[in-house]
Amino acid sequence: MANEKAFYRRKGDRLDYTCTGEVNAGDVVLVGSIYGVAEAGGATGDVIAVSTVGVFELTAGAAITQGAKVYLSGGKVVTTEGAVKLGVAWSAAATGEQVLVKINA
Repeated sequence: MANEKAFYRRKGDRLDYTCTGEVNAGDVVLVGSIYGVAEAGGATGDVIAVSTVGVFELTAGAAITQGAKVYLSGGKVVTTEGAVKLGVAWSAAATGEQVLVKINA
């Protein structure tokens, strides 16, 4: 049997984020290699909670098919591979429409 001494600390659906600039509620922020959606706004230096799981509504920057891997580019959801995957499209959408995205999936 393994003996790693792991202790449960939290659910893991939120991350404490120290703002590096002005953040508004609903902004998508990249923390290392994981995306989060700001639950509240904050100024530089403020610590806010960001949701790291869930399905969020964003604007499609290109035609999106349901189930596609999606990325964030210029504040819009695209299927062109980027540096960090945003998640998976939970719905389909045409360019400029709202698309549901399960982040970090």
